[in-house]
Amino acid sequence: MDDIYNNNSYLNQNPLWHQEDSVFKATFIYSILESNKITYNSLCEIGCGSGEILFQLKKININKPIKYFGFDISKNAIEMASKKNAENLHFELKDITDKDDKSFFDVILVIDVIEHLQNYFSFLESVSKKSKYTVFHIPLDMFVWSLFREQMLIESKERVGHIHNFSEDFILSILKGYGYKAIAKQYTEPDYKSNSFKQRIVNGIKKVLFKIAPRFCTKTLGGYSVLVLCENGVT
Repeated sequence: MDDIYNNNSYLNQNPLWHQEDSVFKATFIYSILESNKITYNSLCEIGCGSGEILFQLKKININKPIKYFGFDISKNAIEMASKKNAENLHFELKDITDKDDKSFFDVILVIDVIEHLQNYFSFLESVSKKSKYTVFHIPLDMFVWSLFREQMLIESKERVGHIHNFSEDFILSILKGYGYKAIAKQYTEPDYKSNSFKQRIVNGIKKVLFKIAPRFCTKTLGGYSVLVLCENGVT
């Protein structure tokens, strides 16, 4: 694939760089760290995009002297994120998975990133050595309905750059293989936007089913993601 993250292709398709989803993602991230009593003085997001998740986390932790770092390999993304630079909040065009980079943080966030990477295996291996804990947010694009409507996967690749598709158990197995011990996980729901009567019906079914049997719903009807808190370097 061409470098869609630096040639304006991704920006043209996603002009807000998914900033609209950042508040709820930041809330979930804060919650999973707090509920598992994870303390941290430094927090880094790899693939920070517009930087809005870190900006929102800084607002939530307003009275805590935490240092926030956002890195991305997209010039378009960093141009957006850099406008949010502030005390203890810094964004930079940088690939910290480079073998010569010695960065280390208490917590690293990898939010909706690995499905975009051509070689996510080497990425996971590198990141596991750069923090005590990692929080992943991963879309569960591989579900039963997607096998009958593969055009959804193709559209996802073209519009948002998802070149890998995961199921929950598969990606958890991959993470475990690279030394990430899952401490906690939870599903995150889609926004249930409805542009048609048919879609409203489908969304209504999904909402009800998700409340009754969330795992079954994610594996059949899809549209969900999983947030996973991991301890690093555990084999």
